[in-house]
Amino acid sequence: MLIGFTVENFKSFHGETSLSMVASGDKEHREFNVIPAGQTDLLKNVLIYGANASGKSNLIYALHYMKTMVSSAFDVQTEHIKTCRPFSFREDSENQPTKFEISFLIDDIVYDYGFEIFNRLVNREYLYKKAKRRTLVFERTAPGFESIHVTPDMADVEPLKKNVRPDVLFLTWAAYANNALAIQIVNWITKKLIIFGFNGYKSSFEYAGDFYQNFIQKADSDILDVKWDSKGKILSSHALYDDNWDELKTIDVPFKEYSSAGTKQMLDLAPVFYKALEDSAVIIIDELDLHLHPALVRHLIALINSVEHNRNNAQLICTTHDVLLLDEDVRRDQIWFVDKDEHSVSTLYALSDFKDVRKNSDILKRYLLGVYGAIPNLNRGGSDE
Repeated sequence: MLIGFTVENFKSFHGETSLSMVASGDKEHREFNVIPAGQTDLLKNVLIYGANASGKSNLIYALHYMKTMVSSAFDVQTEHIKTCRPFSFREDSENQPTKFEISFLIDDIVYDYGFEIFNRLVNREYLYKKAKRRTLVFERTAPGFESIHVTPDMADVEPLKKNVRPDVLFLTWAAYANNALAIQIVNWITKKLIIFGFNGYKSSFEYAGDFYQNFIQKADSDILDVKWDSKGKILSSHALYDDNWDELKTIDVPFKEYSSAGTKQMLDLAPVFYKALEDSAVIIIDELDLHLHPALVRHLIALINSVEHNRNNAQLICTTHDVLLLDEDVRRDQIWFVDKDEHSVSTLYALSDFKDVRKNSDILKRYLLGVYGAIPNLNRGGSDE
């Protein structure tokens, strides 16, 4: 399960910026929205709000960038590291490293993994684990392999670390060298973070069945089934009626030609939610409400909050403009905002950071009035008259 993510000096984020999935001590909606996880209870989902161009997508992209670095082959890492973009609107940003750090839980052990990129090289990299106390697994303090210090968990790759290039991650290299812990960490980041959209995650009928059919029918109740034809084309099954509107038979039509944008979106999301619910994965979506009716958005969130359907503790992180969700059964620590200041710096903060928010506060109204920031500034750009 994901505990948190931190990014610094990347795209529109200048200072250190952290998204936390740790639940506060608030008792509100705890039964459905919180995962008991030992000493640290975690949130099942968070909703991220903000104006257009505030930096919401950049936050999701930062997670995607980190995942791509960890999961890619060495030659791909070498090219990907060249695309790292520090904060653009301050001249000293190019002289500062870009930082990524992720914290997650595997089998009751907390792992903190992070790396820094500077001048297209891995400037720093580290892995810590915590069962009862936090201990170092490995640390790299410079691009050269000489700076890599390993502890007994990675003693088997100590003689081989001289082969690590300065523009690839030691963690990925150690996994390639068959270190068991490195393989576990790389697999978690690669398989448990499902970032929808940025990494080309599209529909797959690997998990076909009632789940898919029910998922699609939420968007279009006329669809009886979805399937592939012999040429790999997606078809949807519909009833054919006679002139008295009596059902004659079922016919198959091209799904993409007869389905709405929202129905297509639900088809793409079906394997995402199936995999997450089955494998205890984290779904990360930019604009969850894209093409979807508000009722469908609520259905997706309800799946994650469901005790019955989400037995493996899947999590959801999404950006959204659906402000009506603020009137739903949502905790204050589940609502996050991204705002951009006059220097084009994006800032991330939670509703729970505001001390005057009471349980009976009209959060939706106060947000639209600008009390929490993170809304469009309609006074900029001059008058429309």
